[in-house]
Parts: sequence; structure tokens; C-alpha cells
Amino acid sequence: MPDYTKPFTLFCHERDACSLSVLTQLHGGIKHPVAYFSATLDPVAAPLPGCLRAVAAVGQSLTQSESIVMGYPLTVMVPHSIDVLLTRSKTQHLTNDRLARYETIILGSHNMTLKRFTVLNPATLLPNEITEIDKLKEVEYYCLEVTDLCTKPRPEIRDTELEENDQIVFVDGSCLRDNVGTLRAGYAVCTISRILEVSWLQGVHSAQVAELVGLTRACHVSAQLKVTIYIDSQYGYGIVYDFGQLWSQRGFLTSSSSPVRNGERIHDRLQAIELPEKIAVIKCSAHIKSQDFVSMGNGYADQVAGKRRMCYLFLTCN
Repeated sequence: MPDYTKPFTLFCHERDACSLSVLTQLHGGIKHPVAYFSATLDPVAAPLPGCLRAVAAVGQSLTQSESIVMGYPLTVMVPHSIDVLLTRSKTQHLTNDRLARYETIILGSHNMTLKRFTVLNPATLLPNEITEIDKLKEVEYYCLEVTDLCTKPRPEIRDTELEENDQIVFVDGSCLRDNVGTLRAGYAVCTISRILEVSWLQGVHSAQVAELVGLTRACHVSAQLKVTIYIDSQYGYGIVYDFGQLWSQRGFLTSSSSPVRNGERIHDRLQAIELPEKIAVIKCSAHIKSQDFVSMGNGYADQVAGKRRMCYLFLTCN
């Protein structure tokens, strides 16, 4: 039975998309178990990177234990930087609503103190397979860096131009009506002065999809090269750095378990990004009339992917 004259300590752990926790109090100088908790994470939390699954597990364990703790002093012990992830991380893995819920449960409790530790956690001894938690005793573990790596399709991808490039590529897409009024979409992959690839897409009626395909093709034409790719599409940039990898981890399902739009093309994009030897993907401004290198290259790609070039392709391919 709990003794409400003594503070509680809750040891939390996440393993195999399950939250495991042990609620303890001091008894005879040692931490004595008061209650054990375990539960499966919800379908949205289960595919998250390990450090963010730990956040979900802590929130779940706190909810399970509150009927016993009842607002009395509680120290929560976890092997992750939970407070740092909630206050300093810029990950796109968590929706605003979910992040706010975790902040309220974990950081908004007046009776709770959050501590990180890497010694043996009794919650890891609850029935399940032995996992890599023991490695935390030997290596320093940086939750922000690990979560950031889980967001990227390859660890060393950059959003600033490479110091050495074999080629610098500009990608643009367009959607317009052909000579008979049918919507057509196409893309262009160019250097600042040369067309590498230009094509229209059968059955595609979205400039967004065209730009996504253009990004994929830019990686193919830059296979085994050091390449910097400039795009003016926020959607394409987000696929690379924000939500593409997250959707891949979820099996290309949204948080409501419905299929992601353009899931197959996003998968192709994430696969293609491995082809260059080194790669940077950079968001640039669209339709800028400046004479700097990036604006001129983006303007050229826009012209190539624009109406005159695409109409010519439509007429010659039909």
C-alpha cells in the first residue's frame, strides 16, 4: 500500500512500442515497488523515433499512475532528455495538439520532478526481451540529435550548399492546359544553362506532384555525384526534411490511419535521395528577378518547365 507521508518515484521505460513503468517509495532504505504499469502505445505514437516514443510512454505512465499518486510529490526517472525534447525540439513528428497534451501531462504537473538517468532502470526488468537500454550505461545519449537523424532520409543531407559540387541543379514543375484544354503537369531538371531532363507526366494534374517527381529525377541524373539541388517548392522541401521520413516510418499513413496522398511517389523520392554521393537540397524563393546565381538558375528551370516548353512536348508526344 502507498504511504502518503513519503514521496513517490516513477521509473519509466519504452520498449517495442510499449510503456513500462514501476512506481516506488523508499522502504527500509531501498526503493520498494508500489505498482507496475504497462500499456501499448497508440498507433500514432508507436512508429515515432525511439526518443519520442519515450515521451509518449512517460505521458502514458503518468496518466496510469495518477490514481495512486493523487498529486503527492513525484520524481519521474527516464533515460531520455524528455524536457529538452518537449521545449527545444523542432521535430515535425508531433502535431501541435499532441505536443500540447504531452507538455500539459509531463511539464505542467506541479507535484512532479523530471530526472534523466542512465543507471539500471527497474522498469527495464519488466517482462519483455532485453533491449539496447544497457548501452546507455556506456555512451552519452543525445535525444535531440537522435530525433533529428530519424527525421532525415540520410544522415548527412544538408540544407546549405556543398563546398564541392559536381553539379548544381535547379528543379521546377508546372501544371497548365494544353491546346485542347486538358490539364497537364510536367517538370524540368536543369543546371543554370543546360537542360538535364524535361518531361510531362501522363495522368498527373498537379504541379505539386510534378515538382516531387522532378526532385526524384534530379537525384537519378546526379547518381554518384556531389550535387546541390535548389527547389522553390515548400512541399518538396518538407518531404525531404520534415514529414517524408515520418510517413515512411508509419507505412505512408496519416495520424488518422488514412493513406498519405502521393505515398508511392514520396517513397520513390526517399529512395532516390540515396543515389548521389553527397547531396544538399535547398529551398529558394520563386519568381525572383535578381541576377544572382540561384535566382537565375531557378528562373531558367521555371522557363523550361513553363508553358512554351511544355506545350511543345504535349503536341509532339500526342
